[in-house]
Amino acid sequence: MFIYIATPLTLLFFFLAKKLYSMAPNPLFNPVLVTIFSLIAILLLFAIPYQDYQQGTGVITALLEPAIVALAVPLYLQLKVIKARLKYILLSCLLSVFVAFFCAFYVMPLLGADALTAASFAGQSVTTPIAMEISKNLQGIVSLTAAMVIFAGIIGASIGLPFLRLTKVKDPQAVGVAIGCASHALGTAKVLEENEESGAFSSIALILCAILSALIMPVLYQWLIL
Repeated sequence: MFIYIATPLTLLFFFLAKKLYSMAPNPLFNPVLVTIFSLIAILLLFAIPYQDYQQGTGVITALLEPAIVALAVPLYLQLKVIKARLKYILLSCLLSVFVAFFCAFYVMPLLGADALTAASFAGQSVTTPIAMEISKNLQGIVSLTAAMVIFAGIIGASIGLPFLRLTKVKDPQAVGVAIGCASHALGTAKVLEENEESGAFSSIALILCAILSALIMPVLYQWLIL
């Protein structure tokens, strides 16, 4: 029975969460975060298997890919400006990949993380399918990586823009690259609500970080860690 109401229930929670956020724009009321916790509560309260929910929301899952592809629209509209800044964007994305690797394998062990957990965190700032593949290549825990990718996206979408304003980062191009490097599609979607130019730069940063992470991190792992 739940299979048939999973999608309507998810959409209902999301739209209610958006309404709540519009009334009280607090990072804790981020629509994605509120929706996730609401659905977890329902599944636990009624002892509903996650497989039933997953099967019932197949339509939403199928729409994720075209939604990501749709991020190419603002990118295309800002293509001329992006071409002029491409080397700076590429440099920023490269730096982001190296920082992510360093934090995962050198900082996290200092905080008590074991090798499996550290490897699972390395790709948390890129989109989920690529992050999971990176985690597998680095001998991490794929399910933990998937959870951390979602968490990174929610954090970026919730406090990324306020944090950048607090640190006086106002240039829309810089804002876009920062969010795209740190919090992938969820952060990019939030930035697009604020500024189309920032959204375009976030989209290209998201794409480049995913490609560079997939290419560079396994090499760094083989060279520096094993």
